[in-house]
Amino acid sequence: MPLPLRSSLGIALLGAAALSLGAQSPIGMLISEQSRTNFTVLGAGARAMGLGGAFIAVADDATAVSFNPAGLAQLLQPEVSFVARGTQRNVGYQDFATTGQGRSLTVSDTLTSSTRFDPLFASATAPLRVGGRNLVLQLSVQRAFAQNEDGDRTLDESPLATGSGVPTHLAQSINQSGQIDLYSFAVAYEVSQRILLGVAYNQWRGRWSLDSSSVQTSGLTTTSVAFRQANALDGGNYNFGLIWRWPTWSLGLVHQTGFHADYTFSTDLETSLPRAPGRPTSVATGLHWPSSTGVGFAFRPADQWLVTSDLTHTLWSTTRYMSGSAYLNGQSFFDFDKGDRTPDATAVHLGVEYLWLTDRNWVIPLRAGLSREPQPVTDRYTGEQRVMKWASIGSGFKRGPLSLDVAYRYGWSRRQASQFLEIDQILSHTPPTSIGTERIREQRLDLSLICQFDRQPVERALRYLFVGER
Repeated sequence: MPLPLRSSLGIALLGAAALSLGAQSPIGMLISEQSRTNFTVLGAGARAMGLGGAFIAVADDATAVSFNPAGLAQLLQPEVSFVARGTQRNVGYQDFATTGQGRSLTVSDTLTSSTRFDPLFASATAPLRVGGRNLVLQLSVQRAFAQNEDGDRTLDESPLATGSGVPTHLAQSINQSGQIDLYSFAVAYEVSQRILLGVAYNQWRGRWSLDSSSVQTSGLTTTSVAFRQANALDGGNYNFGLIWRWPTWSLGLVHQTGFHADYTFSTDLETSLPRAPGRPTSVATGLHWPSSTGVGFAFRPADQWLVTSDLTHTLWSTTRYMSGSAYLNGQSFFDFDKGDRTPDATAVHLGVEYLWLTDRNWVIPLRAGLSREPQPVTDRYTGEQRVMKWASIGSGFKRGPLSLDVAYRYGWSRRQASQFLEIDQILSHTPPTSIGTERIREQRLDLSLICQFDRQPVERALRYLFVGER
């Protein structure tokens, strides 16, 4: 199962650059800590999103490769497909404050917002008959991570009436662009009327860049930091899938193998701090990405009804850097620590679908879903894990060779967090005890278009290429 998540992988990887610069670069760690977003093992497709992401046991369209490749064996016609997504995301921070050593750090309520549109998935799928059973081949490309993020925030520190010092103001800006894509080749086979098997090989390729700036003003003194990073990520893994189907129910299993990726980055830090490094740094390291396993169950109580559910478990705790540097090697990808603070996570997805048949022989689906997706991010002081909850609705139509699906998802998260703990240390030199509320609100609109073709010409061409028969 690829990991489309819309999440800012590049900014999380920025932590590696900060670590390579060591304690001399606290701003790098600060930017990385504040900008990390959510990660979820989930595929791409408007039908699946309308079902709350519960698609492992269904997987009956071209996007099956990103949920359960075994489902591709259900496709009887050659088809091309395209999926796109619009995303609007807000991250808010409220009521953060620290008091200590005669100073008070107050963080004005901050809201970071981003809106974008991304192509998510495109594929070409071709079935043919082998041994009297359906064999399906597919080539696809998926935008696993869209690396387009922009954020600005300000913080203010004021002296207490009985303390000393001058007010301090900190302004930060973070901008990121690029992407990580998956190039996949999948094969699925109808072993029997009951059993479907599938496998997909995914080649991961990412190229993205990040620019950030921070300006701190304290009285008549101004300190500025500019951080730039270029990144490249390459790796490959497999997805194995199985579907066991009966007339009224089906069971799906999928396993995504972990993999070791080559990760390289170059950084350039410019700052007015007297002891900060000023020359570019280039680092080549490795990254272990975790395996995940999912199980799904789908039930059809009537021809027009479908009820489906999924559980997916991801070993996020194994996501670590592999490096010749003793300091970086073994560091967690998410919390930059060699301990076990990063938790594994089990996501739950539920969905229901009703097919409305019109007088003109149109098939119009009505879908709804709920999901709960814990993230591999746990605050080091409050101990609260970030958990995204989602509600979704979807519809579409199918007539002849054309299918169009649309899905809307609304997600939210709320937890107590020490989001600004590094700022407490940088500005006030006080213990990191600043606790406040982190709120995330996200809206997604997915569109899927599928066009089917006559099977016979494609099957004849494939037989000639791979079997030698006309």
